[in-house]
Amino acid sequence: MRVIVIGGGAVGLCVAEQFVSRGIEVTVLERDRCGAGASEGNAGWITPSLSIPVPGPGVIGASLRWLIKPSGPLWIRPTLSATMLAWIAAFVVNCRRPAYRRGLATLQRAAALAGAAFDRLASRGAEFELHEDQLLFPVFDSGELEHLCRTVEELRRAGARQSLDRLSRGEVVALEPALESSVLGGILADDERRVRPESLTAGLHRMLVSRGAEVLEQSPATSIRRDGPRWLVESYGWVGRGDAVVIAGGVDSVRLLAELGMRLPIVAAKGYSRTYPRDPTGPRRPLYLEGPKVAISVFDNAVRVSGTLELGARSLALSSRRLAAITAAARRALPSWQMTARPSDWAGMRPLSPDGLPFVGPVPGADGVHIASAHAMLGITLAPLTGELLAASLLDHRADELLAAFDPRRALRPLLRPAPSRGGSATAGRADGTRQQPQEEPR
Repeated sequence: MRVIVIGGGAVGLCVAEQFVSRGIEVTVLERDRCGAGASEGNAGWITPSLSIPVPGPGVIGASLRWLIKPSGPLWIRPTLSATMLAWIAAFVVNCRRPAYRRGLATLQRAAALAGAAFDRLASRGAEFELHEDQLLFPVFDSGELEHLCRTVEELRRAGARQSLDRLSRGEVVALEPALESSVLGGILADDERRVRPESLTAGLHRMLVSRGAEVLEQSPATSIRRDGPRWLVESYGWVGRGDAVVIAGGVDSVRLLAELGMRLPIVAAKGYSRTYPRDPTGPRRPLYLEGPKVAISVFDNAVRVSGTLELGARSLALSSRRLAAITAAARRALPSWQMTARPSDWAGMRPLSPDGLPFVGPVPGADGVHIASAHAMLGITLAPLTGELLAASLLDHRADELLAAFDPRRALRPLLRPAPSRGGSATAGRADGTRQQPQEEPR
């Protein structure tokens, strides 16, 4: 059996690793280099406490307030695109509390399994930088504290298994002395981990190659079509046939599904990060700043500040205003931190579904083709688990409660317009999570 995996980010590489570990012949096609898309500059968190759907009660009201403030935590880019407007309409429906509660319960079930999936990945020989510190949520005003306490109760009702403890101001400062003196208290989340995402994708890449997988970088999939009982996938100067194909190309998965006459509602959710060398004045543990929605990850030799979610982004151009906003949030919380003047800046496209759940499973009418996309901010958290679920489904024909919830058939629809030409496919889309030269985004 041969499987072709399209996409060399964390999800695609974890899917490929699962098949390779079972003795399956695998080819990975990556349009840039492995890990260069949404995986590269994110926070790297394996985080049950933040495994929460993006759509939820209050999100629309907040996004409307932020509409005139594009540097806010969530910004929906104004658009007249029929596709985007339809996606927003579905997103609004999923902000209702019943839909939110269903999605939250599903993501909590998945997050409870995520840590063990990483353990199994490491036991098979994957090498990556891993940390297991508790995650601290410091709060600076009573509104933040009330919101976090409500969130903790929601997580517990949804089946969260981790310890989520309320801390006093003194307890918070003892854990992180660099925090601003006005901190009121906080929440401490146990059973949280984080990886340096670049190390995860690099380790998976090395592991796959060492075990005989074919990994082709700078090789975008330009066409996918049936070839008798198998599937034929083309890239520049490369043609391959597989018994199964897994589309794990992030936002670009939409274009590939169009080749099969299907449309799937995935939009680009652009995020930013700045990575600084570690400094004794900086944080010593991971922090999540609830108000500005900013994550601070502490790695072996770096600290990464990440945040903002821009829905409907059109390019990977860097916005100095949005980068300054996440920097300002970190400075307010950690005023003594002496940040370097020249951090490493990044922007990436996270694929987001309108209900906040990933699409993982078979594509109806295309026997042998599976999708693994739309993980939003949980791509790292759910990558190894996604690989396990897909391998069990495709090879063992084993049903799973999570796969039923992630089934793409809940949103897949026939394409009502002609699929893009092969020439168009080869060049389509810069908003696909791939790296481009940093430039200033128009304000």
